[in-house]
Amino acid sequence: MLSERLVRSYPDRVRQGLQRRRSATATLAALDLWLSLDDERRTLAGEHDALAKGGHATGAKKAHARLKAREDEQRALLARIPNLPRDDVPDGQGDAANVELRRWGTPPTFAFTPKRHDLLGARLGILDLPRATKLAGPRFPLLLGDGARLMRSLATLLLDLHAERGYVEVAPPHLLRAATLQGTGHLPHFADDLYQLPEDGLALSPTAEVQLVALHADETLPEHVLPLAYTAWTPAFRREAGSAGTRAHGLIRQHQFDKVELARIATPESADDAFYTLLADAEETLRRLGLHYRVVALCAGELPFAAEHTVDLEVWMPGEGRFLEISSVSDCGSYQARGLNLRYRPAGGGRSRYPHTLNGSALALGRAVAALLENGQMADGTVALPSALHALMGKDALEG
Repeated sequence: MLSERLVRSYPDRVRQGLQRRRSATATLAALDLWLSLDDERRTLAGEHDALAKGGHATGAKKAHARLKAREDEQRALLARIPNLPRDDVPDGQGDAANVELRRWGTPPTFAFTPKRHDLLGARLGILDLPRATKLAGPRFPLLLGDGARLMRSLATLLLDLHAERGYVEVAPPHLLRAATLQGTGHLPHFADDLYQLPEDGLALSPTAEVQLVALHADETLPEHVLPLAYTAWTPAFRREAGSAGTRAHGLIRQHQFDKVELARIATPESADDAFYTLLADAEETLRRLGLHYRVVALCAGELPFAAEHTVDLEVWMPGEGRFLEISSVSDCGSYQARGLNLRYRPAGGGRSRYPHTLNGSALALGRAVAALLENGQMADGTVALPSALHALMGKDALEG
């Protein structure tokens, strides 16, 4: 969450940042209410101190209870306010306001009209969405045979690559406490998108970003261990409550999908280096697979809730005739660390500080499978695989 000192001392700066984000009226109202309650909090704090100094223990306890209730109310409001965009984030809202930074590779050419991945997968017998719907309802995946092996091979390739590049592999729990999701900014904002088990006080993980950046919640780390780098292969579960009308066929937008996630925890001074290292690591996964992609800086109105700076990697989908996001790399500043009470102790001494948390997918595996099918399709119905997967798959092509 945002710093109380920032909101208290620079409310106009915070309001301007929210306006750049195109935040909803309710978010701006939460800011105004927080500021109003903060005036009341200062008055209550003065009353409490006066009673305590005067030896009025009973009155001081009652004042303390009122003060605590006001602070809890303010904290709940602050959790509804997103992170502020950095000054170098492009202004605007919508895809048209995002800024393409560069492209890598060239799109494949075909002597035939390329097909979508869901049609290719069904024809090859490796993707069975009707049976997935029978088991769980619409927008769930079911990969069979070489499809399941391709997913597993991708995960192995990516985890091994990230281990080579210094990431510690993590196999985390998939059910999370509400406090963990609140700390990372996923609650209360994304409550409608979570699959929750209220009787247990738990929710299915919407992304391994949560587990990886929250590993050190309520800890104070020595500076010399930073930056920390973690990776995990996990399922992610999302209701996608606000995605009505979006293109959701095949493996494009599912309620359950696998990802290999990356996360870094760094000092504020080294956060930019950590960001571009993470971005390069995500790009390397696409290069190993030989997939044409572009790098896009998100505008302020499209930033994820907890992010202050985000760059997307979009892979070319010839069957779709468009680029599709396959990784989103974000610097969340101290926003999540503050919510998680995650600090580090500077090597030179002094007060503990909040680090930056950074995250990115490398990659969303369902979309990677879709991209490989569409980019590798051949005129005879087979799908050529990139050389990086030959040994893991035990073959160089998928055949029906």
